[in-house]
Amino acid sequence: MVEWRNHVLAINMMDGNCELVCRSDPMEDDRIQVECSTGFAQARALAEGLLDAGAQPGPFDRLAWFEALHASAFPGARPFILQARGPGEARAWLFLAREKPGHLTGIANWYSFTYRPQFHGAPDAATKRALLAAIARALRGHGSRLRLHPIVDDETADAALIAAAFREGGWHVVTRAMSRKRLLHLPPGTSFADYWAERPGALRSTFRRKQQQHPLTLRIHDTLDDALWSTFEQIFARSWKPDGDDFAFLRAFAETEAAAGQLRLGIGHGESGPSAVELWTVDQGTAYIHKLAFDERFADHSPGTQLSHAMFRHAIDMDKVRCIDFGTGDNDYKANWMPRSVPMRQIDAFDLARPTSWRGAMMAHLSAIAQPDERGTSRKADRGRRAALAAVPEQGDR
Repeated sequence: MVEWRNHVLAINMMDGNCELVCRSDPMEDDRIQVECSTGFAQARALAEGLLDAGAQPGPFDRLAWFEALHASAFPGARPFILQARGPGEARAWLFLAREKPGHLTGIANWYSFTYRPQFHGAPDAATKRALLAAIARALRGHGSRLRLHPIVDDETADAALIAAAFREGGWHVVTRAMSRKRLLHLPPGTSFADYWAERPGALRSTFRRKQQQHPLTLRIHDTLDDALWSTFEQIFARSWKPDGDDFAFLRAFAETEAAAGQLRLGIGHGESGPSAVELWTVDQGTAYIHKLAFDERFADHSPGTQLSHAMFRHAIDMDKVRCIDFGTGDNDYKANWMPRSVPMRQIDAFDLARPTSWRGAMMAHLSAIAQPDERGTSRKADRGRRAALAAVPEQGDR
């Protein structure tokens, strides 16, 4: 038993896993337990099915997603998964990996449309913050710095809530908008005709002209087989997309979504063969655009525009989605399909009780100060340096 500030922390080690139990001030009338595991089997047992498909708001909140992504993108990095149990049914989870000594990072990469804590039991904002603060306190001692990205503000958990909880947990937090993405929220009753009528005239004209000159045969599949996946990879190999995709990971994800009836794999065939492909999924009222590409030999035919038209129409009129998420990044072509751009934030948290964190904290603070704000206004660098130095303790202070 270790006395730790105003909290009591119990640690048990068994089979490579640890359990941490802490009592926190924000909820002194109710005991908050924080349990952590360094393996997905133990995390699954602790979650009791609450992180499975249907129990969470989207595909990027499932334990199976984190497990598959960890195996694909974090080779050699040990998982570190924390679960906080609060009053009643309230729970929170945070999925992390230890990439190198002292450094923890959220299990996410460019395939992740968002990174956020997971919740259960419909906790209100105050309870969410208390659960995350307990997790933050439990993390101290396990690393000197932590990075979470990409965070997209939504009703589930936003950057301000996460940052406040980690500050309450004793971390120095720097939040930055690192990139942007495109989201489309559809008012109730919106039809594809309504949506299409609001698109830029140049896009509608291009679609109409190319459909007449070079029509494609378009099919949207909700199942997957070897032939379909071979076509998917073939089009990507002939596209402008750079190498580096993990097609085994993508196929396993697509197969899981197909089994759940949530896959939408669109393929456009022209006179010379398949020329465009798009991988979408539909989950709980949201359509996610995961991957898209076209064969550059047919760029003049606008096969991507023709296929996207069909995919949006199917999602809006057939699947009746309320939101369409265009994934990470804010490429120019996406603006034609979705007018709204939102920031994707990164949170860097530092345990300033550890001198090894000071340099990283200073650099992150300087970067945040120098970065233009969301209105495009830059701040003065000299003022930023003073602020950064003030935020990080001198060595003589410890």
